[in-house]
Amino acid sequence: MAALTLASCAQKAEGDPRYALGECRRVTLIDEGTGKAVVGAEDLAFDAKARRVLISAYDRRAAERQANSRATDIEQGGIYAAPIEALKGEAATLTLASIVTRETVAGGLRPHGLSFDGERREIAFINRSYQKINGDWRMTPRIERAGADGAVFIGDGGKPRCSANDLATLGEETFVSFDHAACGWRGGIEDIFASRVSGLDSADGVDVFEGARHANGVVATKDRQLALAATRDKSVLILDQDSSGFATDKTISVPGAPDNLTISDGGKIVAALHPSLFAIGAERRLGWGRSGSRVVSLDPDSGAVDLLFDDPKATLMSAASAAIEEEGVLVIGSALDRGLVVCKRSDAAS
Repeated sequence: MAALTLASCAQKAEGDPRYALGECRRVTLIDEGTGKAVVGAEDLAFDAKARRVLISAYDRRAAERQANSRATDIEQGGIYAAPIEALKGEAATLTLASIVTRETVAGGLRPHGLSFDGERREIAFINRSYQKINGDWRMTPRIERAGADGAVFIGDGGKPRCSANDLATLGEETFVSFDHAACGWRGGIEDIFASRVSGLDSADGVDVFEGARHANGVVATKDRQLALAATRDKSVLILDQDSSGFATDKTISVPGAPDNLTISDGGKIVAALHPSLFAIGAERRLGWGRSGSRVVSLDPDSGAVDLLFDDPKATLMSAASAAIEEEGVLVIGSALDRGLVVCKRSDAAS
């Protein structure tokens, strides 16, 4: 009953999606090292040269439960590379190894936001490291970098805020989104009063933009702008860089609360949306029900929005948090659900 009530609060989308639910299938991912199903494919990126989908995944709810119970160890995740040809096929299960070795990451491998620089062949991600201090687990975000083969570069982890969410590279600079100006109960106060205090930092922790409500995914566009998901504003901000930081060039409203963003080969922004903030909040915090999933494509120049995928009842996937559209297929990941959803239009050429 609670799930149905929350689903009824979901924002509606107009028109028919490009990919019908009947043209989509679930793909279970199995971690080769642990033999367990991969949960929480939070973010995705596409490596066009190697024709593979990079997947950032860890089970955040399991990690939080273990930390709160002072468990001896906290479950880790992985960064996986799924060949696009394998996703185009009919396989229901793919077994993948984490290309980043868990032992090489300080505080354990629990990747959140993910970025891939195709020219440099570099993976960058926000890692949620845990250290045990006086018997209690403490989570500290770190910026980690690795080569395309997964070899981690030794660094100091940067200085991201406790609320660091995603990151994007623009030229020689890396920028990190933060979804709250503070953490803990202070962050909750920001939500209650709808404060516009989240935004972007430089990699060394300098504030370069604020003014969003729950700044989430961020990605560099083909025109060297940054697109930033403002989750609670239900919009995507297109940002221009100037001498003092970033300023909003345009605001694009979307039919839901945007999470992570990617750029397709044609330059469109692909955004995973939560149709209902109430439903995703209940599932994320309380484990109630299954929240819907939606994916749209945005033109950063015209602001036009096209509906790609719509699953408001979470028939195939709950809580979609990232999607890519490449080589005629749509690949969708979730921060809370298992595996991926892969869509291919029935009238598309093989």
